[in-house]
Amino acid sequence: MNEIYWIWLQQSLNYGNNKIRTVKLLYKNIQDFYNAGEHEWKLCGCFANKEISSLKFENLEKAKRILDRCSVLNYKVITIENENYPELLKNIVNPPCVLYVKGDVSNLNKKICISIVGTRNATSYGTEIANELAYKLSKLGVIIISGCAIGIDKSAHFGALDAKGETIAVLACGLNYPYLMGHYNLREKISRNGALVSEFPPDFRASELNFVIRNRIISGLSLGTVVIEAGEKSGSLITTSFAVDQNRDVFVVPVDMRSPVSKGSINLIRDGAKVITCAEDILYEYKNIYNFEKTKRNFYSNEKINNNLKTKNINLESLVNLSENSKVVYEEIKKKKIHINELSLNTNIKIRELLTSITELELSGLIQSYPGRFYDIKNVF
Repeated sequence: MNEIYWIWLQQSLNYGNNKIRTVKLLYKNIQDFYNAGEHEWKLCGCFANKEISSLKFENLEKAKRILDRCSVLNYKVITIENENYPELLKNIVNPPCVLYVKGDVSNLNKKICISIVGTRNATSYGTEIANELAYKLSKLGVIIISGCAIGIDKSAHFGALDAKGETIAVLACGLNYPYLMGHYNLREKISRNGALVSEFPPDFRASELNFVIRNRIISGLSLGTVVIEAGEKSGSLITTSFAVDQNRDVFVVPVDMRSPVSKGSINLIRDGAKVITCAEDILYEYKNIYNFEKTKRNFYSNEKINNNLKTKNINLESLVNLSENSKVVYEEIKKKKIHINELSLNTNIKIRELLTSITELELSGLIQSYPGRFYDIKNVF
């Protein structure tokens, strides 16, 4: 049972340490490293004197208490040598040697993972976009990673859950620590449809530094990180900085340049982040590893079925009173969620006339608009 030795190493070197990969490279078995002793540790050539002292004086008792606590709480202890340890995370400069997990992380090595982050002081636009984007990505088979904070994080998690997808919440405290207990029910749902994950032992308290340490895991678990509304000093910018260092993609959703939660996003765009307006924009970046077209066809086939169900109770009087152009536009939107350019092409109606019909349909309560000039029929249930 090597878990106890990995926990010992974690407690000795502290969280976020960049020596873990060196230890794993030099020693095939972590127990051999534990037994090596001070002289061999010094010969490794990577440890500071303070770290050598910590390795020397930290015994296994604390690690055993942590392991016992996890057993009582039914948390999983996943070490860096465990087959379920996320491969993407293993490849960062400073991977955590231990992850404490409530839930299931086995699919992290099987599916595309995308993190969605942003301000806690999100606007209604930001929360809607986070929810919609997470929902759509989840429907397309993506696992959504976020931090379970208020604002953008919370909306992203709910979007994934609404889609009956998987989502991972990476916490900046122990899994059992009572932080943001207003999110208790959300945490429980996440643990049943994905997992709660932390580098910190079960009862470890939250602190400002912990959030910085935690953010490298959010980006490290993901092929790409999406920022939805970030102020100039937003913590989500720390996550994107880690993503860049980890050679991962950074995506940004368009923002209102006048908004106080837009400055960080604008700076990211200036620095080369990819601007996206829909889930497909993200997944096309990974088309070499993701069967996008097949999944997309399946998704839109299901959406068409759902849309047919949605329209059963549509007010027939509203349809009868529509202009002829609006009836044509409505019939086209019924087929799927659609962009204005495709709508114009399919209906052979010019954009200016199309906008008039769209306004009529919106005022009639028959369709709703989405960011990026997409339109869908309105859910009447």
